[in-house]
Amino acid sequence: MNEKLSSTAVIKIDTAAAREAQYDLPQSYGKTESFLLPKDPNWMFLFWEIVNETYEAVKDKKGQNIFDNARAVIRVYDITNKDFNGNNANSFFDVPVVLEAGSWYLQVPSGRTYICDIGVITPDGEFILLTRSNSTTTPTGQVSNVIDEKWMMVEGEYEKILKMSGAEMFGTGASEKLQHILAQRWRAFEIGRESNPSSHITSWMSSHTFAQPQNLTDEDIWLKAACEIIIYGQASKNADVFIKGEKIEVNEDGSFSFRFPLSEGQIVDMPIKAQHKTKGGKQRFITIKAKREEA
Repeated sequence: MNEKLSSTAVIKIDTAAAREAQYDLPQSYGKTESFLLPKDPNWMFLFWEIVNETYEAVKDKKGQNIFDNARAVIRVYDITNKDFNGNNANSFFDVPVVLEAGSWYLQVPSGRTYICDIGVITPDGEFILLTRSNSTTTPTGQVSNVIDEKWMMVEGEYEKILKMSGAEMFGTGASEKLQHILAQRWRAFEIGRESNPSSHITSWMSSHTFAQPQNLTDEDIWLKAACEIIIYGQASKNADVFIKGEKIEVNEDGSFSFRFPLSEGQIVDMPIKAQHKTKGGKQRFITIKAKREEA
């Protein structure tokens, strides 16, 4: 039995059965159900499973050829500030879907609460429900209107905070991870300070506020902007993930994220690789490309 200590202790039983059990998730769970998740302010992700018994029950009630003549849709309900009973949504719209797909991305207005029905619409307009999802709320997609009190930092402050946190007591891995997080915060502060010489900045999402040039006339026009690339995703738990050939940290569920600034004129070519840890070095590749242009 191997014990690996970090900021939280994790004990892993190294047996062949345990290793094999974590390789793959089952293809299905034998139950009709659906789940709705927010992806970002304007997109949601819906995934589902519809078992054969559900289809057969609909056929017995509506006719054996019901699915031949009906069209499959996702019905998206806006239930913001509603105790939804199936009929009292603020509004709804239908998205054509392939039921066998098992998952779908949905574009919606931000800052609202939604619930989704998966079903079919018959030629005479009847909607037949197959499964209803949970409700979820998308973020507002706006900069926070909360302004922090004035504060200041001096160079090396995050190292002091790191030592005060006691991270070194939990091993090198925990210390390095916390130092990386604090370094990102320090870099964000530096960017905001360079762009805005005032003695304070707003909360994290608004730290890139730019100072207005002085002595402008009504005829002058100016524009400043900053940009960064955020790459996020998920790989199987049995894989190592590499970005531009460098191995990155992956969470226990396989999720990961990586961010860096994009300068004017910079062209980014980001090859991403997932490599199986044990089974013959099996690999999967995705390449993301971006270019920043200023006219």
